[in-house]
Amino acid sequence: MFRCRKIVYLLAFVLLQPGLKAYNIDSLKAVLKNAKHDTIACKTMSVLIETTEDNEWPGYAEQLSKFCEEKLKGNQGKLTSFYKKYLANAYQSTGYSNRLNGNYPQALEYYAKAWKIQEEIGEKKAMAVSIFNSGAVYQVQNNNEKALEFFLKALEVYKETDDKKGLAETYFSIGSLCDFSGDIPKALDYYSKSLSAAEADGNKKVIAYALNNIGSIYGNLNDYAHAIEYYNKSLKLYEGNKDKIGVSISLNNIGNLYKHKGDLTTALDCYERGLVIAESIENKKETANSLMNMGSLYIDLMNEPDKALSCFKKSLKLLEEIGNKKGIANSLCGLGKVYLKKKNYSKAEENTERSLKLGQEIGYPQTILNASRILYEIYETENKPDKALQMYKVSVQMRDSLNNIQSQKASIKREFQYNYEKKAAADSVANAKEKEVKQAQINQQQAEIKAKRNQQYALYGGLILVLIFAVFMYNRFKVTQKQKIIIEEQEKETRQQKQLVEEQRDLIEEKHKEITDSINYAERIQRSFLASENLLDENISPSGKDGYFVFFQPKDVVSGDFYWAAKLNDGNFAYVTADSTGHGVPGAIMSILNISSLEKAIEKVSNSSSILNETRKTIINRLKKDGSADGGKDGMDCSLIVLDRNKKQLTYASANNAIWIVRENTLLEFAPDKMPVGKHDKDQISFTEHIIELQTDDVVYTFTDGFPDQFGGEKNKKFLYKQLKQLLVSISSLPMQQQKEKLSQTLNKWKGATEQTDDVTVIGVRI
Repeated sequence: MFRCRKIVYLLAFVLLQPGLKAYNIDSLKAVLKNAKHDTIACKTMSVLIETTEDNEWPGYAEQLSKFCEEKLKGNQGKLTSFYKKYLANAYQSTGYSNRLNGNYPQALEYYAKAWKIQEEIGEKKAMAVSIFNSGAVYQVQNNNEKALEFFLKALEVYKETDDKKGLAETYFSIGSLCDFSGDIPKALDYYSKSLSAAEADGNKKVIAYALNNIGSIYGNLNDYAHAIEYYNKSLKLYEGNKDKIGVSISLNNIGNLYKHKGDLTTALDCYERGLVIAESIENKKETANSLMNMGSLYIDLMNEPDKALSCFKKSLKLLEEIGNKKGIANSLCGLGKVYLKKKNYSKAEENTERSLKLGQEIGYPQTILNASRILYEIYETENKPDKALQMYKVSVQMRDSLNNIQSQKASIKREFQYNYEKKAAADSVANAKEKEVKQAQINQQQAEIKAKRNQQYALYGGLILVLIFAVFMYNRFKVTQKQKIIIEEQEKETRQQKQLVEEQRDLIEEKHKEITDSINYAERIQRSFLASENLLDENISPSGKDGYFVFFQPKDVVSGDFYWAAKLNDGNFAYVTADSTGHGVPGAIMSILNISSLEKAIEKVSNSSSILNETRKTIINRLKKDGSADGGKDGMDCSLIVLDRNKKQLTYASANNAIWIVRENTLLEFAPDKMPVGKHDKDQISFTEHIIELQTDDVVYTFTDGFPDQFGGEKNKKFLYKQLKQLLVSISSLPMQQQKEKLSQTLNKWKGATEQTDDVTVIGVRI
């Protein structure tokens, strides 16, 4: 029987590769050490879990869980959901750490803890990951019934949240369970669904896994041409994704194909390459798989029992360390076969009986069949007829069971054969047409030969003329030779220049990728500081109605604009629309400083003007350390609004940014203080606090200067505040999400092919 290696599970909780520069991680550790605010410390530990090496991040996961547990003992009030979310993340990370180390009961325990908290706080996507990871643990333990139960639960949540990545991974895992149990039609169906979801999500990793397993199905159907085609496709994707586990598995599968075809040298080369890769990443399971394949090759076809013995012993030790029962049974069976070959019948019997017992325990027919056949041969040799007969009966029973599975596979093969026959018929028609064309060509050639024969005598006469020009042609030949040498030298120089250009291009692309990865990572950190959708929903639209929109369109990946919100100590709700000094990476760094200063301010005060005053002090004090003579003058323009729903009242303080309210199709404008939140000529003057009585259906708009300053239109001029006012009045009666869409459409139509001038932020709140 052809044996192939399938991918049987995915890691849904994937840690980021440590691609950040060392100084970034050192900076994060310094931030954690000096953090004065619990929320910043919490977020920093979470980022360190994702970025540090494998020997460090489990420690940060444990530190984060203890930190959050301690905070929740003190009943944090408005921050309860915040700490519960990060506690669940820490539990999930600890579960993953235990899973990697083979501590499966502890992994299941921590996943269950995370799942319970995530369900409680409504974090459905994260909850689905915890459920899926539990299923993956059961699958590693060969408890496929329990694994399927958890995968189906995760699938329902992923469907509900329309999580394409989660759907792709879960469809794949269910397909691998069906594949393992011999239900090939269902396996193909789920692999197909996995491919569709993965392609929609752009998830090359899952696409590679699915292609690998489809290749394995073709291999088991003895369709080696299609099997190698799918394996090579998956191998190419694995190499492109730098997925070393996948590369190792593909190499072993390709080696199995060459082994079956009789190309033992190529097969062994594939196994050895897979072994080197698996050992380089210290993956015990894949290392053992390569060793077992090499052992089978040595004992079955190459008659090298000593090498086979070494391979099976090493694989058995690794598989026992990780508790992989199926692999242990196969290694023991291999050892039994080797000892039988070496005529060491006692050890052959001992190892093969252990293999049979384990195969029966996990219900794996192929292992039972292999072990019973070896034991039959041992008992026959030792003259134990009763035991030999018993093993013969077991082998016949397992053979019949596997024949039933083979019958199912044969029906699938007939379906595939239908497609082959259609192609063969099409090829036959094509061949017939090709023959007709060739015959016509032959007839034409024969006619041409006949005509040329009549011309031969005339050509002989022309030969004399050719001889006359022979000397001339010889001279031309010598000239041409010299020219050829010159051209070859020029081509060699051109190739060298091309190689140099390509090397420089590759270097530029590598540097560009490093910069892009760093900026994308910075965007993730910045996004974690912005007001969350849950926080805004809870405090602005508690009834679930269409109460607000946030139109946020940065100029670059990261931005100087930001929006922030918090529940104040007096029970009111504050939100800020701000434009930090600069944009891009400098602006993003400044925005994080501004947000942390706001968070520090609300620990002391709750009214709008005092919050901005305290924030300004913190920003000025921090920027004094920039090394300049009088300290940095960076900061932000912003509008800070405090909503008191009980009094139906709004208080605000504003730095250079006006606040507009549209009431009954009329725009009311409320002026800001003409100074920034930062070092300024007026930085000793307090910000002014304003009180506005609100009416039902008032729409409050706050914004930065990015929208009115955008160039575009027919004359490539600024959009301006006047036109923005008219736009907001015209759309104010629409539902809030439709207003957001109108703003996006208007901005993109206005700028057209023109580059975006600045970060753009507009927030609308309906009372």
